[in-house]
Amino acid sequence: MIAALGLALLLQGGAGPERAPTVRVRVTPERPAVGEPITVELRVRAPRGTLVRFPVLPDTGSRIEPLDPRSIAAAEGDPGSGDLEQVATYRLIAWDTGSVAPAFGDVTLERDGRVTRYPVPVGALRIRSLLPADTAARKPKPARGAVDAPTMPWRWFVAAAVVALLSFWGWRRFRRAREALASMDPGPFVRARAAFAHLRAMDLSSAGEPGRHALAHLQVLRRYMGERWPALPPALTARELEERLRGTEFPVLPERVVALAAAGEPVAYAAADLPSGAAERLALEATAVVEDLEQAWVARQLREHESSRVKRKRLR
Repeated sequence: MIAALGLALLLQGGAGPERAPTVRVRVTPERPAVGEPITVELRVRAPRGTLVRFPVLPDTGSRIEPLDPRSIAAAEGDPGSGDLEQVATYRLIAWDTGSVAPAFGDVTLERDGRVTRYPVPVGALRIRSLLPADTAARKPKPARGAVDAPTMPWRWFVAAAVVALLSFWGWRRFRRAREALASMDPGPFVRARAAFAHLRAMDLSSAGEPGRHALAHLQVLRRYMGERWPALPPALTARELEERLRGTEFPVLPERVVALAAAGEPVAYAAADLPSGAAERLALEATAVVEDLEQAWVARQLREHESSRVKRKRLR
């Protein structure tokens, strides 16, 4: 299923009209089965200089759940258009049949201080069963006595075996994921969340100190990054951080972190004024980056744990 949504955005200061941003959605496969991975791609094209924020993992309830944290990458667009394209990928999996509609949040575009939200047009997903097709349309045979009743048809044995295998696979996957999570150190993320909650309670921006409000959130982000990725200590400048990120397997767009670091340096080193609204946007972005980094870090640890488990099993 491919849904496309083109929405117009009025931009100021251009020499001529610019192409309106577009948000496209692609869901594969079109008719997923129970236990089959579902990939949802959100592709955004917008004029360069636009800050794109994708929604977090959708609210899916208990019938469908995410397999991995979202991944965001730059896409190849038309080089002559002057636009940027970014793609966010979400991987989901369904555990029950029927119609399920993942509730995605809005895609947010910000440019020249103007914020515009675009809904994500993901329709309902029809999850099909792996069991044999219903045979209710066939003509029933005449009723027989209890002594002559036939044994259970062979296809029900196959269905029971498939259900048992899927249940066992799901239980093994859950147990391995729980063991891997138990071996991880949640300390940096727990400390970052507690620090953000403390800063929210202090509300320095409302107290007339928006610069301190933004810098405190950025320091929490940099401290968290330094603990998860020792090659990125908090003392690095924005330029030094950009150079280090080139040689680091960083799970989110490096431009997001570099932009935050660069925005905080005039306030930290030159005591530049920072409007309350801009300070709040920096604080919210720093909080969102920590959430995205932690999801990606946990997913990577789970993959490495599974890979090492498979290698150990082969060596036996």
